Amino acid sequence: MKLLIYFFSLITLACSSGKSLKKTNTLNKLYTSEITFIYQAHSRGFFEEISINEKTVVFLKNRKRIKPVKGLVSLKDWKICIDLLNSIDLSKISQFTAPSNLRKTDRVPYAQLIVIKNGDTIKSNYFDHKNPPQELKQLVNRILSIKENNISI
Repeated sequence: MKLLIYFFSLITLACSSGKSLKKTNTLNKLYTSEITFIYQAHSRGFFEEISINEKTVVFLKNRKRIKPVKGLVSLKDWKICIDLLNSIDLSKISQFTAPSNLRKTDRVPYAQLIVIKNGDTIKSNYFDHKNPPQELKQLVNRILSIKENNISI
């Protein structure tokens, strides 16, 4: 009898996990077409992360990622970000050089731009906070202005 209950439980579990797998695949297809911008700046005593997608901006002020501050992104700002992204050659984003190296002397925080597009994560090299490579300057400035304009801290 125990063997019969065991096989019945195993069959039920296998059938239910197949259904959840289909739901997960559908959700993955839905979210992989989205674009997300993540701007991170950090040093020993400083941390800031701005995450922007089509509808929201999320600001984190601490490494533990607690108490996120959320705001809304206007359609105009989002369109500008997408246009700026389309003007950048993403395959070369890791080759862009920073105009200064003050971060290496602890004068300013390290910063990095991360773009998640179609499920791919594309990261820039590190640069000085608020002083990105020329190719990323307009996009980074737009991201920082969205944070300033849409989040009250």
